[in-house]
Amino acid sequence: MSVRSRSNWYIYLIAFGIALAFAIMVIFTFRGFLFPEETEPVGLTSTGELAEDFKPDSSMNYNLLTMIADDGGFPELFIVCSYNAVDSRLTYITLPNSICVTHEGRDLPNVYAAKGGEGVITAIENEIALRCNGYVLFERSEFINLFTAFGNVECEVPKTMLVNDNGEIETYNQGTQMFTAEKAYRYIMLADFEDGESYRFNMIGNLLSQLMNQNISYIDSSLLDTYVSALFTETQNNLAPEDYTRCKAALLNTILYTANPAEYYVPYGVYAEDGSFTISDNSITTIKQKAGIE
Repeated sequence: MSVRSRSNWYIYLIAFGIALAFAIMVIFTFRGFLFPEETEPVGLTSTGELAEDFKPDSSMNYNLLTMIADDGGFPELFIVCSYNAVDSRLTYITLPNSICVTHEGRDLPNVYAAKGGEGVITAIENEIALRCNGYVLFERSEFINLFTAFGNVECEVPKTMLVNDNGEIETYNQGTQMFTAEKAYRYIMLADFEDGESYRFNMIGNLLSQLMNQNISYIDSSLLDTYVSALFTETQNNLAPEDYTRCKAALLNTILYTANPAEYYVPYGVYAEDGSFTISDNSITTIKQKAGIE
């Protein structure tokens, strides 16, 4: 007579329960990797366009140190581009090269030679009481390439002048002129305006703000991505991709809804006998206000 073995079904049930619990634990622990959420950047739709209910705030402000140099050389022009997202305003703040002589013992080109772009940021932050999020260095060819892609600019030349570019003489006639990329570089880097540094900075600031205001209206989300990608890949910089993600919706908001968002500001102060320049307290207050700092 055969003997029927007893069923161990309850053992299988317990084992199945333990395995199921373990699987659930693994899924919850690694759900972000196994099932990534389809999220949208703040203020943007799934296609990267500006959301209709977007409202910018001060967390989207951004200050960029921009330096311009000849090819292979040290930068000679230093500008802080301060973006105030709430006011939809981009301010070009031109800085004298001698702004750091008092505290650093060097002017800005020498600070760059010794410490690089991040060293310049540290030096100017102490002088203008404004935090910079990053820097970008344009050599001549890089400046011309981006300027060419962005578009020409029509600007007023206050008086006729000659510009000597390594023996190549170009005349800039008084009156309204159309600036190509090459002409703009020569104007801001090589022209002798003969009326002092502050006057030169006013001419530079006017040209750059007009460049932005005359060309910004045709930029859309994909073209903005293209320009920013060029900054990351074609220049020396320490830009962070997450900063662009944070600011993109605000930038698109400014492009769509603000006429002539760019302006410039030339800090004023005192030159000492050693050539150093100290910005006045009132000028620092103005810089902070334009940057959206209370």
